[in-house]
Amino acid sequence: MTAGPSSPPSSPWTPADIDPATDPDLAAEIQRAVDEANDDVSRAESIRAFRVLPGDFGVDDETLTPTLKLRRATILERYAAEVERIYARK
Repeated sequence: MTAGPSSPPSSPWTPADIDPATDPDLAAEIQRAVDEANDDVSRAESIRAFRVLPGDFGVDDETLTPTLKLRRATILERYAAEVERIYARK
């Protein structure tokens, strides 16, 4: 008979345990997904730059409507610096 693990992990892993804005492994995985998606579209349709923003969008912080649609004006205002960095000339 084989023995199982000596003890279960102290707490289960949850997505909240990872900060996507600073986790290099997660950033690499997102980049791989973007690259794969870009293989299926023209250059004009491709994702050329992206940012992972801290936190989630939600109704409580007014980035989503009650029907879960993006409040673009609010998001653009709140993350104006990030948007500017994406479109800044290199």
